[in-house]
Amino acid sequence: MSTQTSETNIISNINEIQYKDEERRYHGNENAGYILPEDEIENDRMHMQHYCIKTFFGGNFDAPIEELLQQGITVLDSGCGPGAWTLDMAKMYPASKFHGVDISEVFPTEIKPNNVEFQVHNIAKSIPFPDNYFDYIHQRLLCMGLRKEEWSFVINNFMRALKPGGWFELTECTSPEMINQGPKMSILMEALSEVAKIKNLVPDISQHLERLMKEAGATNIIKKELSTPVNHTNKAGELLWKDFSMLYTAMRPIVSKKNPELTSEEAYRQFLNEAGEECKEYKTAFIWVRCYGQKSETIAGK
Repeated sequence: MSTQTSETNIISNINEIQYKDEERRYHGNENAGYILPEDEIENDRMHMQHYCIKTFFGGNFDAPIEELLQQGITVLDSGCGPGAWTLDMAKMYPASKFHGVDISEVFPTEIKPNNVEFQVHNIAKSIPFPDNYFDYIHQRLLCMGLRKEEWSFVINNFMRALKPGGWFELTECTSPEMINQGPKMSILMEALSEVAKIKNLVPDISQHLERLMKEAGATNIIKKELSTPVNHTNKAGELLWKDFSMLYTAMRPIVSKKNPELTSEEAYRQFLNEAGEECKEYKTAFIWVRCYGQKSETIAGK
């Protein structure tokens, strides 16, 4: 690939997709904070990530909605990506109706269950549903997708769109902080922190979820925190490292900008392999937070 080709951005006006090289595809909407690729490789990573999170937390949700889901309720998956959570839940709870919303059309459009609907929409601008519409809203891992000023707006919109007594649940992974973080992992996380600062993202949003939910008026808030092994202890730890390494493979241009010795694909691949071995040695772990809360049964002014 020539230097000229590698530096050329081809923007698709239809899907607002930006092609930064011949291998990966990125979102080209300047109004969106999302920095990761949007292609089949990324979709595969997110499907794998879904089952890692489900294994670590022991399920797809913690809010007290099991019986309601079995009876049949209306659910929103905000920032649904390829729809891994949405489709898994739709299969488990056929009586409920699931809506998935994402900024790009990376979800299935034709082959999907009858109780699932997907649509393209930027939740940082609005939620395209009426007031008091959903019984449950789910969102996870948008720490590198929503800007600082957008978080309160999105959560307040959740409260608007929830029925009185409805629940919403947020799951995030804390970064750049990790448990037993080695020097190579620190280089990777510092790169993430720098791009987050430039884009005004909040990589440590997990530590602010409870406060944001309270400020939006949520009640009965429960916070669950856990640590998960990275590339050690069990199969889930190995899969989590695979997920992480795939994510950082896509972020090579960002990492190598500050570390030019990692510019070549070969050097960068070796560095990631060494970082994975470092995680085994240091017993590195991620910190996860899951918060859920409820909209009051009574609506102010009514």
